[in-house]
Parts: sequence; structure tokens; C-alpha cells
Amino acid sequence: MSTDKPIPPKRYWLLAWLLTLAIIPALSIYGRRLQTLARENLDTGLLAWLIATPTLLLVFAVLLHQVRRGNYRQLWHLSWALALFGLLPLTLPAVEERLHFLVFGAFGLAAGRAFPIWLAVFLGTAAAGLDELLQWALPDRVGDWRDVGFNLLAVGGGLLLARLGKR
Repeated sequence: MSTDKPIPPKRYWLLAWLLTLAIIPALSIYGRRLQTLARENLDTGLLAWLIATPTLLLVFAVLLHQVRRGNYRQLWHLSWALALFGLLPLTLPAVEERLHFLVFGAFGLAAGRAFPIWLAVFLGTAAAGLDELLQWALPDRVGDWRDVGFNLLAVGGGLLLARLGKR
């Protein structure tokens, strides 16, 4: 007889948040090397799909969760979520810029599920700005206000998806 208790769902979200929190600076620090490696070994079209697929899967998973709970009214959110996480990234000229929507969208989603909304907004805003500040300080990277905007959009979208899941 096992006495192991299942991990509560909120703890899963905390672990997901910690994972994305670790990924953000790692991508800033090692991003140029990963970018060079990806461009040398992957077609840009394939790279775009490798970024877009998990991003859209996150959106569909949250919305599918709502449908399974019988919350069909939330399906209208599919329109803005697909526009934000699917169409907007496709308009960006550099494939790696699309990564902002995957990483920071997941960060916002996890923060919105793991923490009270005021704290999640604060953490998302701080991460969006501090990531670019870190890149500005690195010799092979360039911090960019435009990227801060992408980060904030993605965090905001992730937070909205998180709020849907709590209803």
C-alpha cells in the first residue's frame, strides 16, 4: 500500500513556472550559439514550425480543457489566442523572434496558474524587461525595446489563458 499523495495541480504549475524561469536567461545567454547551430542545421521553414507547433498546442490544450469542463462559452477566446500566438508571430521577419511568444506565453500561463494575478503580472513584467536588460549586458547580444513589447504581449496572452482555466 502506497502512502504517496499525488502532487496538487498548483504545484505542477509552480514547477512549470520554475522551468520557464530557468529557460529565459539560458536562452539569452546561449541564444546566439543556439541560433547559429539551428541556422546551420535546420531549414528556416522547419525551424518556424518547431516554434509554432508547441505554441499553438499550448493554446489548444488550454481551450480544450475548457471544453472538457463544459465551458463552451470560452471558445470565442480561440480567435484572439490564435491571432496572438499564431498569426502575429508569422508576421515577424526573424524566425527566432517567434520564440518570444512560446517562452513568454508559457511563462505567463504558468505564472497565472501558480500565483495570485497581481504577483503573476508583476513577475511577467519583470521577466520581460530583465531578459532584455540581460541581453543588453551580454557581449554577443543586443537588448531591444521591441522584444520587451513581444515579451509583454506573450506574457499577457499567457495570463489571459491562465485566467480562463480558473473559471
